[in-house]
Amino acid sequence: MKTVEIEREVACTAPPETLWPLLADTARLNRIVGMAPLELTPIEGAGSERYRVRTKLDGFPAEYDEEPFEWHSPDSFVVRRNMTQGVLHSLVMGLEVHPGEGGGSRVVWRLVFTVRLALLAPITRLVGEWRMNTVLAATRAFDASILAPPVPTAPGPVSEGFTRATDALVAVVGADEQALARRLGAWVAVAPDIDVMHIRPYELADQWGEPRDRLLAVCLEAVVVGLLQMHWDLICPSCRTGASRVEHLYDLTANGHCTFCDIGFEVPLDRSVEAIFQPAAALRLVEPRPYCTGGPSSTPHVLAQAHLARDGEARFRAPAEGRYRVFVRGGATAEIVVVADGATEVTLEATPVLTPASARVAPGATIVVRQVGGSARHAKLEHVAWAERAATAHKLSLQPRFRRTFSGEVLGPGRQLRVARVALLFSDLSASTALYSRVGDAPAFRLVQDHFELLREKIAAEGGVVVKTIGDAVMAAFEDEGAALRAGIAMQTAWDAFREPRPDSTDTMLKVGVHVGPAYVVTANGVLDYFGQTVNVAARLQGAAHEREIVVTDELAARAEAAGWLAGARVSEHFDAVLKGLDHPVKAARLVVG
Repeated sequence: MKTVEIEREVACTAPPETLWPLLADTARLNRIVGMAPLELTPIEGAGSERYRVRTKLDGFPAEYDEEPFEWHSPDSFVVRRNMTQGVLHSLVMGLEVHPGEGGGSRVVWRLVFTVRLALLAPITRLVGEWRMNTVLAATRAFDASILAPPVPTAPGPVSEGFTRATDALVAVVGADEQALARRLGAWVAVAPDIDVMHIRPYELADQWGEPRDRLLAVCLEAVVVGLLQMHWDLICPSCRTGASRVEHLYDLTANGHCTFCDIGFEVPLDRSVEAIFQPAAALRLVEPRPYCTGGPSSTPHVLAQAHLARDGEARFRAPAEGRYRVFVRGGATAEIVVVADGATEVTLEATPVLTPASARVAPGATIVVRQVGGSARHAKLEHVAWAERAATAHKLSLQPRFRRTFSGEVLGPGRQLRVARVALLFSDLSASTALYSRVGDAPAFRLVQDHFELLREKIAAEGGVVVKTIGDAVMAAFEDEGAALRAGIAMQTAWDAFREPRPDSTDTMLKVGVHVGPAYVVTANGVLDYFGQTVNVAARLQGAAHEREIVVTDELAARAEAAGWLAGARVSEHFDAVLKGLDHPVKAARLVVG
């Protein structure tokens, strides 16, 4: 066998921290330089290699087992491939980004491969030199695009089907969404495959400077008119990438598994189930196969990732002050707190859990992860904070437009999936039974329906959704308790104006309860519904309310006062609420408007 090494350096004007995100996007880089797509077969069990890859390397069939990328953001990465078929025995590709003298960056690319037959070394070197030149050209293009972003050009001609679908989308969205609908249609028609094969509405909205919920609403309508199609990715809580995919919520199970991280995980609707969009297949076929198994940009919360050999160690450099986590494949974790007075070095033993389970280190400290025995695997240093850039199934379920248009998107029979936090509002009309006796069924029914419309308006204005109506009561869900309280205050504030033109409503008043906490989502009567103690407490708090009141826990009332959520309302009384089904009274507060 013969080893060939090629190293090249290119001077760039952009600084390393600006250039790194582009160079670390290896999936995009591989497409730009003309690499072939990959066919991946997961490798289960022990060992560091996670995928068996079949592809073509510069026209030659190749098969290899790829180890996880290693990197230290924002200055280096390397990937190693152990070839099982083809001319090469092994291949290593690496990048280093250094500050340049006087500013800018020095980018060093390194390619090392071992050829099975020494006679083929000269030709493989020529191929390697050509491939390296394409990578250097892409590096210079990235640098140039940072200094002078390309001037936008008018999109080229698009298919008649795209034009019809975009026109249909514009026709069904609201007037304030039509320009955004046009932009989405034009972009989906001409953007590169890598951008449209995995559309995340919140991420795209941030890039475009548009409101997240507005673009999400437009994407949902785009599915209805045939411009986009939607599926659901199950997100691994560690690598935070799609571990698997289902076409409908009905197909979800309570647990998932990530081959890359080798962990099983619960599937909460508010964290692990994300709506992903792509062009409708009838309009545009995108290359479904990946171009990379997982470079640094695919997991931006991971600051560093390294190979951990049997009887070996991995080393990380502690970042700026904050809270982080070390994760070792298989699920072992340790909390890392970076503080000014922390240790300059710490060693974590993988046995197979990480010991110690937490450590305090200083910025720039060395974090050593060591294991004795065991199989080769990877370790990583990652941010603990979860960037909320996913349009999760729970977020969609809180959209009236989603519930109305995608009413068939429900969980399968017997499925119950957790949400870590949901704010629930229950309302009720006082004296409604007497109302039916006093004015008759038809007028009373009309009044109840009119009051539902008022409540729906106030709920939707705060980003909530009506889950169901029960007689003359409403159950509504919100992403946060501030929105639920504002909706309740708006209901009570509008009540007198609602009653004024309706003489039949003289004795009817509104009573509201609000509570927040974890719950389970199920399908009940054909819609997504909630159950659990949070639901029970919210309903019971409403039952403890008097006319014109909103009843909440003392804890929520205190947070609301501190956060300024009670504009237009005040706490009139603190009391011990005896709620059915609870062993002890709940410290509660009555809120009144005015």
